[in-house]
Amino acid sequence: MINYVLRKLNNNQYLLVCMDYNSILNYLDEIESEHFIGFHEGELIIDQLLVAGNGKNRFISCQFSYGKIELETAKNIEGLFEYKKITTELLKQYYANLRYSILTDSQLRMIREGRVV
Repeated sequence: MINYVLRKLNNNQYLLVCMDYNSILNYLDEIESEHFIGFHEGELIIDQLLVAGNGKNRFISCQFSYGKIELETAKNIEGLFEYKKITTELLKQYYANLRYSILTDSQLRMIREGRVV
């Protein structure tokens, strides 16, 4: 099972989607060694739908610079539709892994149908 997926959004912005219920802190070393993070600087948008649910703590933004995620810059943000769409598409691909997640039956149905959560 994969723990997260990292996607480039634009020149200096990347989306990290948590694919399990663990905090990104559990995978910090692994994430910081990713090519995108290790050789660039920019903004990391983290979608924690499976960690925090679909509330105000779902999306976090922080800066990163050449292999170091600057956790002190972390702040809650409102997630754009584009981010939610990417997450929904990824979760649909790994739908079987969602059986014991914190998502509601309605949210699971939306993902299965490809509707943005």
